[in-house]
Amino acid sequence: MIVFIDATERCDRLDDPPLSDDDLSHDPFKFGTLASAIPNAFVTGHAYARVCQIPGPDTNHFTNDDAPASTSVNVKQDFVIDVYWDLSGPLISAFGGSWDLTIFFDCASDGKLDFQIKNTDNIDYGCPNPNCFPKPGTTTNTRQYHASFLVPAGTVKVDPNFPNGTFYEIDVAIALLDTCNSLPTTGITGSVPVEEVLFFSA
Repeated sequence: MIVFIDATERCDRLDDPPLSDDDLSHDPFKFGTLASAIPNAFVTGHAYARVCQIPGPDTNHFTNDDAPASTSVNVKQDFVIDVYWDLSGPLISAFGGSWDLTIFFDCASDGKLDFQIKNTDNIDYGCPNPNCFPKPGTTTNTRQYHASFLVPAGTVKVDPNFPNGTFYEIDVAIALLDTCNSLPTTGITGSVPVEEVLFFSA
């Protein structure tokens, strides 16, 4: 099953991103990969993601990148998945197309509860934007993106066989789709393993 959510698109980046999978001294986001198949001399990419329900999403989603990630989520309340990614390098201006984001929810106890979340529309690769934060923003050789998914209450289902809580493995997939064929043939793909989150009903 695919659930479509119209993510809020921003043009900012983490002010203190994690440097590795086990980095606990920087922003509380999971560390991912992007464009790793392309030599860093040409393109360097980073990707990060976080699930958050503390203290609860406001109407503008989370703007505080220091809010701690949630290891447990109440399915009767909204929660937010924030995804940040960026590219830099001398070949950035040679690419185009649109970004496809897919968030996979794999239930540990019942595969029938598995589902995906996708953005309603793909996100445009875009041109350099001097208004991106922090300013002066993106340049010919950089791009930065932030998609905030407000997931409505009731989207995630608790396994009735485990009423006290159901674990889901969450992974974010990112792909730059080619302008001509809408396929991920650009070589710029990546993922963020958000890992296990316990969903409960209260």
